[in-house]
Formats: sequence, structure tokens, C-alpha cells
Amino acid sequence: MTATGSEPGSARELRLPSQDLAEACTEVDGRQVRSFSTGEPKGLPEVVLIPGLGAPPYLYPWMRQLGRWTLATVLDLPGWRGGRGRSSASTVAAVGAAAARWLEVTDRHNVVLAGHSSGAQSAIRTALAVPHRMNALVLAGPTLDPRARNPAVLLVRLLHTVAREKLPELATVLPWYLRSGGLPWLRLAISSVRDRPEDLLGAVQPPVLVLTGDRDRFAPPGWAEQLATLRSGPCFLLPGPHNACFTSPQAADGALHQAVLRWAATEPPQPDRPL
Repeated sequence: MTATGSEPGSARELRLPSQDLAEACTEVDGRQVRSFSTGEPKGLPEVVLIPGLGAPPYLYPWMRQLGRWTLATVLDLPGWRGGRGRSSASTVAAVGAAAARWLEVTDRHNVVLAGHSSGAQSAIRTALAVPHRMNALVLAGPTLDPRARNPAVLLVRLLHTVAREKLPELATVLPWYLRSGGLPWLRLAISSVRDRPEDLLGAVQPPVLVLTGDRDRFAPPGWAEQLATLRSGPCFLLPGPHNACFTSPQAADGALHQAVLRWAATEPPQPDRPL
């Protein structure tokens, strides 16, 4: 399935949180996890987003679209500060575990968890850790196509991807990557290359939606459809490259909104919350 969308906001708007995003810090197992939120629930589940490689701002355009019909929150994980991950260790698994603990500490329930890129890999682990807190799982641009796990192939795809991304996005994410000090960011990237989400997704309990760009080289349509098939879920193609949720936020919002309404219409009675 294919969706259509529009261009994101200005580079300046994306570099820093604007006044419409509420910032919060939550202590989770002795670490500070920062989050940014917009919108209100309005009777629908909150959408919690996990960014790829620790750079939340490129998800702000998508968040603002989501905030028109629900509460949308993005987590700053691993939370780069002073050359390290302040909020979690710099691996796919650690980010997923920190997101799960954040959901527990803040007592979130009925959450639609959306991860992009390496954040999608982490989101799978979160869904496995706290399935009773989940309404659904959204994998956007889920890395990494198995054929790209070869260093030479990955380099070629990286060059193609960078050439197709929008310049405002590069200006948005690079400062966050630099805050990592380099090596922790590289550790997270290597972790995402070694991870095999296809081995874990079949055990996920909540319904799954997969989104990817029709020109995504890290999560090409064939790979995204393969993941969706593992959970008998829908796969939507967005116009654009790997970060299509940035270049086409309205299309990403429309696909997710439709899925949330569909899940709400078919939602079975919820089991009692565990004590």
C-alpha cells in the first residue's frame, strides 16, 4: 500500500524543540530519560516514538502531525551527552530495555510504540519486554535488510541514502550525532547492523504496522513486506528514501492514524493489568 505526503518544516524549526513540544525528564534506574511531547490523547492511544541512532529532532514533523489527533511523545535515547549515552548504553538492546523501563516508571498503558530505523529494532525488544503496556507496534524504515549487513554493500547503500536525503535533515541530526563523541554512536550503529529483527518479531504479541520509503535502501520495500508478513500486518510505502517519515510526515501520519482507528474498531477486551 502506498501513501502520499508533504514537505517538512524549516531546518531552524527542527534543530531545537519548539514551544509546542513539552520537555520532561524522568529518572529511570538512576538515569535521566528525556522526552518531548505534543498533543492530547483525545480517546486514542498515545504514540511513543524511538528515534534512529539517537537523534529525536528529525521526528518532530511527524510528531506534530500525530499531535493533531493524539498525544505523541519521542524519547531521547540513548540521550547523547558528553560523548556517551546518558539515558542508556549505546546498543539496540539497551535502548529497547530503557524504553520498556520508561513505560513502566511512567505507568504507560495502551501505547502505540513506533520506532524508526535502529529505533524500530529497539522497539521490538520493548514490545517483547512489556507486551501488557502495548496497543500496537509500528516499525518505520526498520533496519537492516539482511543483504546490507555486508560492509561493502552497506557503504554503497549509505552513499545512495545520504545523496537522497533532504539537507535540512542532515543539519538536524548531525549535531546530535556529534554529541555522542563518535565511538558510542558507532557502537550503536554496529549493534544495529549485527541485530536480526526477523528472529524476534514473530514473538511480538501486539499488532504490527510496517512503514518504509519507496526508495529506502536500508529498509527496501521487499524487506519491509517480509517483516510485515511475519506478523500478518500491513505494510505501507511512503514517498521518499530511508527517512520518509521526515520527508513525508503527512503520509506517515495518515498511515498510522488509519491503522490506529482500525485497531480501535477491532480491539478485543483488555486483560486486567498485572499488579
